[in-house]
Amino acid sequence: MKSYAALAGRYLREQRKRSALTIFGIVLSVALIGALGTMGQSIWSSMVKQTIREYGSYHFSYGEADGGLLEEMKNNALLDRVGALRYGPETSLGEVYRIQVNEMNEDGFALAPLHLQEGEMPRTTGEIVVEQWLLQHLPGSPGIGGEVELTGPDGEDRRYRITGTLVNSRAGQSGGASFAYTRMDDKKAAEQSGLLLMMAFKPGVDISGSLPEFQAKWENFNTNGRLLTYLGESPDNSTNQSMLIIFGTLIGLVVVSTGAVIYNAFHISVLERIRQFGLLRTLGATPRQIRHIVLREATTLAAIGIPVGLLCGWGALWLVISIMVSNGYQILAIEGFELAWDNRIMGLSVVVGLIAVYVAAWLPARKASRVSPVEAVKGAGSIAQESVRRARLPSPLNGFGVGGKMAAKNIRRNRTKFRITTFSVVVSVTLFIVFHYFAQESFNMTVASNEEDRIAFSVYEYGDSGKPGTSPITDEMLENTAALPGVRGVYGTYPSLAFQSWLPSGRINPEYSELTGIKYEPVSYNGESYLSAPSLLRVYDESRMKEAGRYLVSGTTDPQRLAADNAVVLVQTVQTPVRDGPVSVLDAARLWVGDKLTLAIPAGYGEEGLNRQERVVAEVTVGGILSENPFGSRYNNSGLSVLATEEMHEKLSALVPADIIAFDSAYGSGRTGFDVALEDGADAEPIRLYLESLVRSIPNASYVDVAATQKANRQFTVQMNVFVYGFLAVIGLIGSLNIINTVQTNLLLRRREFGLLQAVGMTGGQLRRMASLEGVWIGLLGGFWGLLLGTALSYFLYVQLDGGIQGITFQFPWAGAAVACVFAFGVGLFAVQGPLRRMAKANLVDELREEA
Repeated sequence: MKSYAALAGRYLREQRKRSALTIFGIVLSVALIGALGTMGQSIWSSMVKQTIREYGSYHFSYGEADGGLLEEMKNNALLDRVGALRYGPETSLGEVYRIQVNEMNEDGFALAPLHLQEGEMPRTTGEIVVEQWLLQHLPGSPGIGGEVELTGPDGEDRRYRITGTLVNSRAGQSGGASFAYTRMDDKKAAEQSGLLLMMAFKPGVDISGSLPEFQAKWENFNTNGRLLTYLGESPDNSTNQSMLIIFGTLIGLVVVSTGAVIYNAFHISVLERIRQFGLLRTLGATPRQIRHIVLREATTLAAIGIPVGLLCGWGALWLVISIMVSNGYQILAIEGFELAWDNRIMGLSVVVGLIAVYVAAWLPARKASRVSPVEAVKGAGSIAQESVRRARLPSPLNGFGVGGKMAAKNIRRNRTKFRITTFSVVVSVTLFIVFHYFAQESFNMTVASNEEDRIAFSVYEYGDSGKPGTSPITDEMLENTAALPGVRGVYGTYPSLAFQSWLPSGRINPEYSELTGIKYEPVSYNGESYLSAPSLLRVYDESRMKEAGRYLVSGTTDPQRLAADNAVVLVQTVQTPVRDGPVSVLDAARLWVGDKLTLAIPAGYGEEGLNRQERVVAEVTVGGILSENPFGSRYNNSGLSVLATEEMHEKLSALVPADIIAFDSAYGSGRTGFDVALEDGADAEPIRLYLESLVRSIPNASYVDVAATQKANRQFTVQMNVFVYGFLAVIGLIGSLNIINTVQTNLLLRRREFGLLQAVGMTGGQLRRMASLEGVWIGLLGGFWGLLLGTALSYFLYVQLDGGIQGITFQFPWAGAAVACVFAFGVGLFAVQGPLRRMAKANLVDELREEA
């Protein structure tokens, strides 16, 4: 042995299990830090690509520009590309469909969010691209390579050759209108007016610093705000700042947890070897050499754990993503998602891991260096003495017999060890609660949707369906569609009807009025005073009501019970901007099942002479309360959502005055179509072919095909679940390791103490009860303080999310708190059993030896 530092390696080899446990903790922590950083960087990079796909790659634009400005921008040294777009007039395709031919220059096609499905973009003024769904509605139903005569951007009819098709848009299909694009004549561009110009800066240009100069050049100035935000070039950088704070907080918690694992391991290791360090001091070892022994151990463990952790973290992400891609998944709904190995992220993970290891090992190393040789050799301090205090609250553990009393005395006598062990539980519980809260909120913001997320096809009838029961969309059509393989549900669609809901003033949420400044109009009817809240009545058939049951807060969604009670289902939660703040989700009203609503036609509908009495349609009962709208937008911007059965809809339609129906025929309309939801992984092609055939048999009907988008959305949900619960599993492992490592090592260090207790007559059962009660008490206190700290940090993350990303309401993380506390309690109780069984088999004489 050339130096005392060589003892570090010898000790680590002798204590292989403890060394492996500590290395495992470092590996998990560094893997999580590296995975968080890598995933964050990859998501950011991919979100930039996705934003470019959805909104275009231009940085700013000018509206209603002329050819002179176009030439000026082309000659600007700061700009890389200058795109130009001119809108043309519409061309009618029969009675239902319309097409608008626009022209763009070469840079415009590169900067605009246009995406080919098949073929190629136009290269000349005589070529055109259209959305795929529109081909069959063009004159002659031409395909790619075919020709069609349309009104051009200059208002003149001309013949175009179709060179490709664009990806379908839902808005175009549902509205029966679509854009087509041809190539702009660059020679004539300088003479044009009414242009939309799109500009992109050259690489390396200070975008945020240059934008004010370009804003001053033209009044109609806009920026590609979302892209600039992700690039960090937006004047409002709150989103990026919030994300940095959030990820910094999460990584900080992981670092603290890592530090706790390492600190506890080294601290208890030092306590275990106090006598050895004392012997080294008697042989001439200096305090500095003692510190080096402990720090050398830390270096060895870090040298093994950190590289393995980086490889495990990145490798696990790569494996999961590769499996998803091989099964046809589009990662996080981002086309071309790439998992990037970022040297900066990995380097930062190494630095953070080393800091955590050395800071955690420094305090135990310092404690080891301060060991008194004489006291250590004598064995002083191996059993702590209880300090004498006159005033002290009795411990609840005293009520559990001899074992409980001894547990209470041990906790008070060994306060340092107790605090170290409790701190491990606090950190573990806090870490799980905060990660669970952040994961759930991130999931809610990016994934959480309603049943609309499953809709892949929609059939619409554009004619006048007349009174309920006369719609060409028959029950048989819905039943036959529902019987197709892969169909999850078929839901009838009806027009949404505007009503005013009159409700007692005491049922309006005062917080809603205070935060939003919205005051509902007071009305008087039949001697009673009400407040008139705007409402949207949506008709739900039996299939929709069945799905609505999953969102039920109270009451029922059963159509038969609702009909018997003359009842409707209500969504009173809205998502609306608040004064001087972001969008928030809160209840507009505080209605309960059994309350009455009076539905009235809004003022301005029908004849001017209609008085309030004549506008009243019906009084209904609140039969159920939902947390959100099951279909369509999850929340209204303001007002209430009233969901009525088909029977209630017919009843209300019969009561609507004829002049109101003449003003808005939706009040007398029946079923206008249906939506089709698919099972996850279902083959959409047979259903698409069936609906195409069905639509041809219905006059003035069409269908919307968003199956590809629906599939991507469902895949995104599955992937987010994998990532969220994968991270939570790692967090749970880190927390469990922290608790088990600390509790078990703490008990093993007290072998001589337990031997003395057995020697003076304490039975094995009393000893087990004492240790178990200590574990229970540590779990309870650690869970309590972890719950408080985790809730506080969760609220801190909520403030960041609310201020920088989206208006949300803070909800106490009940699920995460319950799981964390129960899990910590169970792990703490389980951790004491192994050492107790080991000590029960040990020889009492050996346990009493000093070296034990």
